[in-house]
Amino acid sequence: MIEMIVALGVFMMVMTIISSAFLNIMNIQQKTEAFRKVNDNLNFAMEAMMREIREGEKYCPPASDCATAGTFSFTNKDDKQVNYRLNVGRIERQVPSISTSWLMLTSDEIKITRLSFAVRGNAVNDQKQPLVIIAISGETGVKEKLKSKLNLQATVSQRKLDNE
Repeated sequence: MIEMIVALGVFMMVMTIISSAFLNIMNIQQKTEAFRKVNDNLNFAMEAMMREIREGEKYCPPASDCATAGTFSFTNKDDKQVNYRLNVGRIERQVPSISTSWLMLTSDEIKITRLSFAVRGNAVNDQKQPLVIIAISGETGVKEKLKSKLNLQATVSQRKLDNE
């Protein structure tokens, strides 16, 4: 009887350790999946904006007269105005000449906490190549313990020379 109780006790200890390790592995997997989602979404949005901004011109910083609050505007390679904005935790894109609706660049699962644009050298004939600094912060995950946060920043210079 004592041997049975000892064996049962050892078995319970081993099972407790194994189940604890299994739960820990599940949490790590969920955190990894959350990080992958936020990384994929932010990288996609950043690459899409960079590609279009690089080939664009007439950058309009958010603080100037030609932009509405929180919206970054410029003219793309097809000579159409393009707008980007942060709206309720999502990055959105609009081409007013094609549609008045805004299209989401990021998933509903991701909450974008910051989107900012800084423009330098966009004055005409200032002998400085125009460039845009884009900063994005985002997070995903329901539980605080499993949340993944990511910050990205990129600098994009205008492909077309300033004196053209």
